[in-house]
Amino acid sequence: MKLLHRTALNHLLLAIPLVVIGTVAGHYAVRHAVNDELDEQLQHHAELIAARLAAGESELPAEAPDQFVQVLPERSTGIAFRDTLLYNAAEEGVIPWRMVRYPAVGVDGGPATVVIARATVEYEDLVTTVALVIGGLLLLVFLGNFLVDRWLNTRLWRPFHNTLDQLAHFQVDAPRNELPRTGITEFNAMNGTLNAMMAKLQRDFTAQKRFSEQAAHELQTPLAVMQGKLDELIQMPELGELEAGMIEVLYRARERMGRTVQNMLLLARIGNMEYAAAPVDWQALFQDQAALLAGLMERRAVHFQLHVDKRCELRLHPVLAELVVANLLRNAVQHNHEGGSINVRIGSEGFVVTNSGPTLNVDPERLFERFTKGDPSSEGSGLGLSMVKEVCDNAGLRLEYTEAAGVHTVVVHRTR
Repeated sequence: MKLLHRTALNHLLLAIPLVVIGTVAGHYAVRHAVNDELDEQLQHHAELIAARLAAGESELPAEAPDQFVQVLPERSTGIAFRDTLLYNAAEEGVIPWRMVRYPAVGVDGGPATVVIARATVEYEDLVTTVALVIGGLLLLVFLGNFLVDRWLNTRLWRPFHNTLDQLAHFQVDAPRNELPRTGITEFNAMNGTLNAMMAKLQRDFTAQKRFSEQAAHELQTPLAVMQGKLDELIQMPELGELEAGMIEVLYRARERMGRTVQNMLLLARIGNMEYAAAPVDWQALFQDQAALLAGLMERRAVHFQLHVDKRCELRLHPVLAELVVANLLRNAVQHNHEGGSINVRIGSEGFVVTNSGPTLNVDPERLFERFTKGDPSSEGSGLGLSMVKEVCDNAGLRLEYTEAAGVHTVVVHRTR
């Protein structure tokens, strides 16, 4: 939910109870004021009648349609006010009345109670009208504040949305425009911080890219020299078995170093988002990579199966797609049992690679970290799965690994 909508919803949730409470409170406040005024009038009227009774006058004021006066020959404990419902001939029905019982002395000198009641139907209408007016005014105030706040917030937050739009189109390897200053101090501070952060990102990116290019050039040269010298050594006629074994170790070390350098440079390019996504024929890619690994799988007697449920719709750069498939299959072969199996199932949302193999000696959470190897004795660099993880993260794909009962499962699918 957008911030403006959340703010509007909070205003609405606050307005509803306040309008209800304000209307009810206004109703009772006005009714209390009206009752106080009626009680004062009724008491004053009762005092006048009590004074006449005390003076020996037996004739009472004439009753009106909206009031009646009555003297009861009974003792009253004190002045008492209450609301009641009485029949009214003019209204032809029961209507609300306000009544007072006032202690007095009768004409004969005995105790008496003066009862005076007045119809309050017109006052009830007044109270209801006033309460509705109060509620309506409160509602109008909240509605006006809501509309004004919405209008102001839309204008006040416009620089923020402009900043978000520029950040969404920010590319670390492209020229950028400085985020502009606004008339709001907080947004100016935010834009200034973001400008500094983006400038640093571009400086770091440029430095990393320059380092990658220089490293590729500087490291390839000594590796090529090493390869040439090793080729010369292996062709020497006086080479003995011991020397040949040492040269073979050097060959393997040189090949491992070369793969590590290439993989590190490839990781740098992946992190720099230098590959554009495109449709991939995942079935053909798995078949091609399985064919390249056929010799290794035959030596280890590993059985490979490929199942295609639907055409996979995952988009990835062809080079990166080949990297993902090659590393997953090579990892499944290298960490498999003699006579084990590899099963690949392709669906529209992704694919699953399952292989048999020994239990890992490493925490599964760290399996996709750089230079982490499930088998410490492996000659691999420990970068294969980390590159797969890097590719999936940058492409918005989800990579999951599970292991149960000697079965290792790697799932690559869209982020839902």
